[in-house]
Amino acid sequence: MSVKDSPVWFPVFLTEFVVIFIINSITITAFARIRHLRKRNTYLIINLTVSDLLVGAVTGPLLIVHHDKGTNGLTWSRFIIMAIESVFPVASQVNLSLISLERLHATLFPLRHCLITKWLYFKIIVGSWLVILIIAFVMPSLPRDASPRAWASFGAVTLLVLTVCYIIIIVNIRRSPHSQNHGSIYAERKLSVTLLVVTAVSVLTIFPFAVYESIPVDQREELPNTSGFDIREVMAVIYWASSILNPLVYAIRM
Repeated sequence: MSVKDSPVWFPVFLTEFVVIFIINSITITAFARIRHLRKRNTYLIINLTVSDLLVGAVTGPLLIVHHDKGTNGLTWSRFIIMAIESVFPVASQVNLSLISLERLHATLFPLRHCLITKWLYFKIIVGSWLVILIIAFVMPSLPRDASPRAWASFGAVTLLVLTVCYIIIIVNIRRSPHSQNHGSIYAERKLSVTLLVVTAVSVLTIFPFAVYESIPVDQREELPNTSGFDIREVMAVIYWASSILNPLVYAIRM
């Protein structure tokens, strides 16, 4: 069943994806117009914002009109549509992981981090998109019962990377408070705190959906149809909310 077949959830998802597109468009416009926001340590943030924008502009419309795999199997056209649907949600989670790793490096090795050139960031971004495309095109080819577990595993890996990185960052910041007097290091750590808030929001929105997707399909199908459908859609609404909350945090903190 597609979202458009539900008179209850269609307006909810439509509104959410429109808001995702508008808010991230405003954020990208701010990065484009305000020069001091366009620097090395915000390239990955800009990349994440582009991913979130495309979630609202591309993934959302496809999810609203696209029907899930049925008994007729997976045709090439359906495979391509499902792969395109997956690209930008995967990109958002991969970019969150990259940002946490970049912040970890900036916190542990601040002087060495200052020597990283913008070209290395560009190479990382290009390489990440190649990995994203591979993951996005592998997901739809998985069997119907394995696909939810793959998504849950992917979400779990993302949450693990985010959690470990920011635990180390918090411990390091608390152990060396005097180094915050240095201007550049203080700025880096302030950005780390901003991205920590973004990560916390992402964990709270990704975790419920990952847990639900980890439940075997046959057990979910044993639930009453209405309840099972509603639970999944509520989890999905929470999951997509991260693409709305991320730019709001940037606006407040930056």
